[in-house]
Amino acid sequence: MRQLNRRGVTQIGIARRVRDAGLGSFVDRRQPRGKRYVMEGLVTALMLGCIAGLPSLREVEALTADLNPRLRRKTKITRRYSDTKLRDVILGLDPEETRAGLVRQVKAEHRRGGLEPEVLPFGLAAIDGKGHGKLDEWDHVSVQPVRPSNGPPYGLARVHRAHLVSSRACICLDQRPIPGTTNEIGSVCSFTERLIQTYKKTSIFEVLATDAGNASLEHASLIHNHDLGYVLAIKQPAGEIHTEALRQLGHLEAQHAEASVVTHEKGARVTHTVWRVTLPGFLNWTHCRQLVRIQRIVEKTSQVSSGDRYFVTNLSAGRLDANGWMALVRMYWRCENEGHWTADVIWKEDAKRIPWIRDPGAIYALSNLRMTALNVLAVLRRMTKREYDSRSIPWKAVTRDAYVALTDPRSLACSGDFAPGV
Repeated sequence: MRQLNRRGVTQIGIARRVRDAGLGSFVDRRQPRGKRYVMEGLVTALMLGCIAGLPSLREVEALTADLNPRLRRKTKITRRYSDTKLRDVILGLDPEETRAGLVRQVKAEHRRGGLEPEVLPFGLAAIDGKGHGKLDEWDHVSVQPVRPSNGPPYGLARVHRAHLVSSRACICLDQRPIPGTTNEIGSVCSFTERLIQTYKKTSIFEVLATDAGNASLEHASLIHNHDLGYVLAIKQPAGEIHTEALRQLGHLEAQHAEASVVTHEKGARVTHTVWRVTLPGFLNWTHCRQLVRIQRIVEKTSQVSSGDRYFVTNLSAGRLDANGWMALVRMYWRCENEGHWTADVIWKEDAKRIPWIRDPGAIYALSNLRMTALNVLAVLRRMTKREYDSRSIPWKAVTRDAYVALTDPRSLACSGDFAPGV
């Protein structure tokens, strides 16, 4: 049967998922005197600006002026809000409140059944670090001062992020600032502990994966002690466990591999090869069950490049076959390709001048709103289907469709109940 076109980015779909975040629960810290606008409407305006991918608060102001009249009643955006008023709202936001909105939105989508794993037999969350743009100020507990030898000093704002990479839509589960006095490996355990406690009553993920920069015995033990699986990329800083992986797997040739798959990507011939060895505990890694080596060879015209990645895991050998391991590693990188990359392209998070606001405290509250917007766009993007192309529509096209849905008076109204399953 021919697949009909389906427009997932609709006014109803956006409004329903914005409502999931519970923006009306945010505390209004403004002085009682002179209040003219409802706090929920102001925060919702910021959220809709993020969803539409608007590069400045001036354009968010224009969005509030052009908003569909029926949607205006639902969102409590009563009129046009000035960019200065919106900036003041951002400065008054609490990062913990905006994070709570992110978590509420994720859990609501999970209850809706939109976050089930598609390829893997379990939910997989990927943990990785992410940097924001350079700041002119660094007098903040979550900003690292950087004093390069060949340039002026600046402040570096960094976060840990966890993305659910096993579902059709790659969404952000949580994020937390990295203190300015430490690095990723020094704060990842506290982030993971909070992540697990946040979602312990759900079944969103069963396995946590990290890159080599967040891999350590302490981190692996933390995950294992919560009865969860871990898949940690390891390099030389991991110490003896990496040395053991090289000793047992590094010398193996292709004929000893468990599986090898050839694909074509962007005009190049790519070969993935998998080797595994069972390791029932090693030194202090008593919970270790396997070491895995995955080799990637890229051949394009006369150029050939190759690289090996090594992993340690507490998953039993029968939990995933070789093809499952290749799928898992590809899925892990969705946190980069569909998470960090999208934030940098749509919202310019890595720009020299971060859009909207550069206050060291406010950027984290705003970043949580942007991750909530990322989740809304990711879900609606995956719901969109085109008859002539099975690929997902580009992210910029999603934000453009969102702006049209929010401003076009001919768009489907939000009156009455929301349509089920949208």
